[in-house]
Amino acid sequence: MGPIKRKARPRIPSLRSRYLRHASAAALFLVSAAIVSSWYAGNVTQSNSEALELRDDVTHTIGKIRNEIWAADSTLNAMLISPKPEQEVRITSELKTAQARLRTLARTPSITTTPLADQIQELQSQLNILFENINELIKLRQDTNWVYPILPYISNKLLEPNLEFETSAAQALHEIAEADGQPYASQLYGRFDEVRDLWRRMILNFRAVIIRFAGLRDIETTPQEINIEKLGEALEVKLAELEQLKMQGALGFQAEISLDNMYVASQTWKENWLAVKQLRSSSIWRADIQFMETRIRPVQKKVLGALTNIETAIAQWSARNLSTSQKLASQISYVLWGLAGLALVFVISVYLMLQRSVLAPIARIADTISTEGTQTQYRLEDQSSREISKLVQAFNAMRQQIHQRQLALEHQTLHDALTGLPNRVLLQDRLDQAINIMRRNKQSMALLLLDLDRFKEVNDTLGHQVGDLLLQQVGRRLEAILRESDTIARLGGDEFAIVAPTTDAEQAMQFAEKISIAINEVFSIQQQNLYVGVSIGVAVFPRHGDNGQTLIRHADIAMYVAKRKGQDYALYQEKQDQHSVDRLTLVGDLHKELEDAQHLELYYQPQIDLLSREIIAVEALLRWNHPQMGPVPPERIINMAEHTGLIRPLTQWVVNTALRDCQACHAYSDDLSVAVNLSAWNMQDPELPDMIRSALAAHHHEAKKLTLEITESAMMNDPVRAREVLSELANMGVILSIDDFGTGFSSLGYLKLLPVNDLKIDRSFVIDMLEDENDAIIVHSTIELAHNLGLKVVAEGVENNETLLRLRRLKCDIAQGY
Repeated sequence: MGPIKRKARPRIPSLRSRYLRHASAAALFLVSAAIVSSWYAGNVTQSNSEALELRDDVTHTIGKIRNEIWAADSTLNAMLISPKPEQEVRITSELKTAQARLRTLARTPSITTTPLADQIQELQSQLNILFENINELIKLRQDTNWVYPILPYISNKLLEPNLEFETSAAQALHEIAEADGQPYASQLYGRFDEVRDLWRRMILNFRAVIIRFAGLRDIETTPQEINIEKLGEALEVKLAELEQLKMQGALGFQAEISLDNMYVASQTWKENWLAVKQLRSSSIWRADIQFMETRIRPVQKKVLGALTNIETAIAQWSARNLSTSQKLASQISYVLWGLAGLALVFVISVYLMLQRSVLAPIARIADTISTEGTQTQYRLEDQSSREISKLVQAFNAMRQQIHQRQLALEHQTLHDALTGLPNRVLLQDRLDQAINIMRRNKQSMALLLLDLDRFKEVNDTLGHQVGDLLLQQVGRRLEAILRESDTIARLGGDEFAIVAPTTDAEQAMQFAEKISIAINEVFSIQQQNLYVGVSIGVAVFPRHGDNGQTLIRHADIAMYVAKRKGQDYALYQEKQDQHSVDRLTLVGDLHKELEDAQHLELYYQPQIDLLSREIIAVEALLRWNHPQMGPVPPERIINMAEHTGLIRPLTQWVVNTALRDCQACHAYSDDLSVAVNLSAWNMQDPELPDMIRSALAAHHHEAKKLTLEITESAMMNDPVRAREVLSELANMGVILSIDDFGTGFSSLGYLKLLPVNDLKIDRSFVIDMLEDENDAIIVHSTIELAHNLGLKVVAEGVENNETLLRLRRLKCDIAQGY
């Protein structure tokens, strides 16, 4: 047999042949262009008339653009004085029309050959900036807090001490009630309740003051401000009396802590209240006017100036074009022929250069790679040209970069991307290593788990970017106080862990206190001062466990105990495990109850129309009588459901049960409505409207006969999301009510934008209105405020006929009580 013939490989054209083909085509094109240019030169004169037409078109278009800008400015000024929805539409329409005209003008072919191109491009840029600034102003004006900068200061500075005071007072009363058994007969309970009542009346007077602040630029002292001063003085006297009882040892442990917190909160609130009064008289009052002067007027001046410059430039250009067009017509032919000759010379020169400096060296490089590419180690060298030398250096550096990237990937696997700290994987490895070393040396070691307090509020209020910056600063602070032998890791979210070798329980608690002091200091992020607390759980090897998993679990239990008790840190104790078991048992029992309710039930409290004296609605109240643990407070049920993911099925059970019971009552009254309370978590649930819609359809219940009650604080957790959910529910026809009005801290500017129907006055102001004239004034003012906003008023805590008659004279709509 003869030799086997190999199949011929397809011939690949070389770079040289490709270049010759392209260069020949380019040369042919240039020669053809030179011939065509001779013909084009005869038509230059005709282009003069086209230039004159262009001048007229540009002048006419610029005039229209100027008129549209002035129209938008006039409407914008009117909007600042008396805003109307159609004004925003007109402003946007006028500016968009001006932008469209300018884009059309910029795309005109003849414009690109004139000096106007750069000026029109600059005008487009300035007009776009003007449009963006005006749109930004329109959007910002939707936020009352921005228009009146004093409002966010109030929310940021006065909300936290108010919540701290209320929480501390409630904790003290709860401790007294549990210890005494008869809270309303206890003199100590009455003293704390009197202090809380003085605080709430002071807050209500403050709200009345803020209503005047938001509506008027009035710096005269109001009666409510005088009331605040008097109530504040009375509050300090009562707190001083309680302090005397504390010195005598008459208070419990929690009451003493609560009293200290109440005093600090009242002093903080007082200082911030004085700052609010000073801000009220400052010059920074209307942010939108300042925005106009600093962001819109300067750009508007530039736009109008650019319009004038374009008109002047087009006139000058047209005049020059007319005088030079004749010379250009005679010279263009020679210029084009010269360019053609230069292009040919250029093509030949470039080819010779590429042949010597690029094509030949690349061929040598390819030969070198093909012959040495199978070797594991080699270094390519070539000095034929600077570019080729750089190419070779880049190839040699590539292998080094690959090695460095491998090291970087290994680092990313074991470290947190945000803070640069070790992650959970590396922490577990360091923890196991430390345990082995401590076991050999018979020494103690501590594991600390940290969880930031109020971090979710920072994320929800200021955004995840601020939250990320906060986590980075926390990591840096922790690194600054650690020893070289310690390891700090971020476990995820706002959780951190610290492994501290050669540390006993006493040293670990001192370490935890040092950490809490560092974290409790102010964080300055994006010109904002943030305060977050920390809850630290401490477990010690080998006292609390002889392996990493046990230490982590016990430290987590201690951290939960610290968070539940409001402490900065806590050391693990064996009895804490039982509390965790009880809580898990209660969660499991609640899950079973939601599947088949045996002990969950709803009580109903009537609501009476004060005009007709008829029962028109009932409010559903959740009750759970646990067979082993007895009655479980509704607040504990809600808190537990929110933290275990059961709030959605619990809300669904309450709504369906209430609608079912209400339908059963329709046999006696067709007009009876039922009210159901929603939690703060429900307002963030995107499936809530669909769940309500399905429940109404399943029980054939009219939407207008279902009222959903939302507290002020629940709406303010995420105002944007809350407004979207409430709007969708309102479109379904469901009645919306603001519950416990007067005890929260919502923005009245935001409140008027919500699609609510009712407003409920908290019972703490109604129950004593016959004896306390200030309470009566607050109730009366709230009723008038609600009616002015087009809302019905429901008064809670009506328990006698005299209160009923007083509310009727004040034109309250509905009364609710036992």
